Amino acid sequence: MGSSANNTSINLSRRRVLQFGAAAVSTVALPGLSLAQTREQATLASGSAGYTWALPFVAEGAGYWKANNVDLRVLDFPTGRDSMQALLAGSANFSTTTDTPLVFAVLRGLKPSILANFSRYSYDMKIVAREGSGIVADQPASIKGKKIGTPAGTSGQYALAKYLEFAKLSTSDVQQVNLAPTDLIGALVRDDIDAFSWTAVAGKAAIRQSGGKAFVLTQDGYEKFFRSHQLLLVNQNTLETRQPLVKDAIAALLAAERRMAQDPTWPALIASRIRSTPEEVKEATAVFEFKLGFDKSFLDDLVTQAKWAIDAKLAPAPAGDLRALFRAVIETAPLQAAAPDRVTLA
Repeated sequence: MGSSANNTSINLSRRRVLQFGAAAVSTVALPGLSLAQTREQATLASGSAGYTWALPFVAEGAGYWKANNVDLRVLDFPTGRDSMQALLAGSANFSTTTDTPLVFAVLRGLKPSILANFSRYSYDMKIVAREGSGIVADQPASIKGKKIGTPAGTSGQYALAKYLEFAKLSTSDVQQVNLAPTDLIGALVRDDIDAFSWTAVAGKAAIRQSGGKAFVLTQDGYEKFFRSHQLLLVNQNTLETRQPLVKDAIAALLAAERRMAQDPTWPALIASRIRSTPEEVKEATAVFEFKLGFDKSFLDDLVTQAKWAIDAKLAPAPAGDLRALFRAVIETAPLQAAAPDRVTLA
């Protein structure tokens, strides 16, 4: 999985992680070392073992956390929503997630803080349908009246909402079925659902497992409707009491970004971590932009998602201005200190 013993990725259930609790996030002095030599101990809750988190996986696999004085423990979860819950429960210092779970959390009054917006895409989420469903690949509106599976509260659900907008349909025009990512392909193959909204890799797996009887719907022009951001979150205790660790986290991600920009062989660093091949990683991430940064368009995207969640009655409308609410959870200072040109938010 990882590239060294210090970067071991442990797949635990949420219950076990919550039991792990604060012990995982405390700073521990290693035996025989002076205070000046003590390495930072940290835990990162990962939003799955998938290629979506390629940049933090490069930071892990290439040893950039270790190079910045951090011994990192990584815990894998099925979705970014689950990894964020571990962060909020105090079981991790950091978590990776897409923007959708973050939006739901903030609207419900929770306070995860965004330390880095490290990548984004428009085309990784796909609508995958089965033959015999009545859905036509080049006719987005043909999903009207169909049963579509997606994990609730994730970027898959938001991508479906934006695809409906792309198809000039509303959410009431389809029947949404809340399914875990691991259940989507089986449900499609068994004809329990007509289509699902999830990753490109899941789409390829569905095509393979269905014997070629599944297909991906067109996305020509979809970039005007949907963009997903991949985030590194930090909990309040870490942010307030462990500033050196926060600084080291930003340094590790920036080092990974540079490696990915300069070294075309970087997929080999993470292929075994995500049970794939370098070629598959390269193909899957071709639609991603890997770059740390905070700008107005990022805040715009968060507010747009929040309005969707509120209008769809998936989350309560908070008091006050939405832009102010989401600007308050973006921690720009650590990135601005390391790379001032990457922050253009006031």
